[in-house]
Amino acid sequence: MGGSRVANRRAYNTRQRQAVLDYLAAHRDRYASVDGAFDALRSQGVEIGRSTIYRTLETLAGEGMATKIVAPRGEVALYRLVNQGEEDAGQLVCVECGRVSTIDCDAFQEFSHHVSTVHGFAIDLSRTVLYGRCPLCAKKQAAAHA
Repeated sequence: MGGSRVANRRAYNTRQRQAVLDYLAAHRDRYASVDGAFDALRSQGVEIGRSTIYRTLETLAGEGMATKIVAPRGEVALYRLVNQGEEDAGQLVCVECGRVSTIDCDAFQEFSHHVSTVHGFAIDLSRTVLYGRCPLCAKKQAAAHA
């Protein structure tokens, strides 16, 4: 009887993990907070707790399936699924709308190479995040100040 309880618990955790994965997959262009994922999943009727979401996101980050960063203002951790081909690319994160773009250009690779050869410091590009404003938000800000 106890064995079936364990099996059911594992199935329950698997459904919860899948719910978190599905949420992240639906929001690939943005980072998600634990609270944001919690609110969205609960509104979809998913029975899940904040601590379960946190543990799942931390596990996904530890497995290399998700990237974890600190929010631009430093108040909370944010998570996002790693997209295919992004393993060695930096990220641009908009501080206004939260949209994420990949830095996949030769100049960034050259900068990383320069830092490595000249300064002896190896940049982990998969963890490199630059904060600023995306073109759309920069345009809105310029229009608001015009």
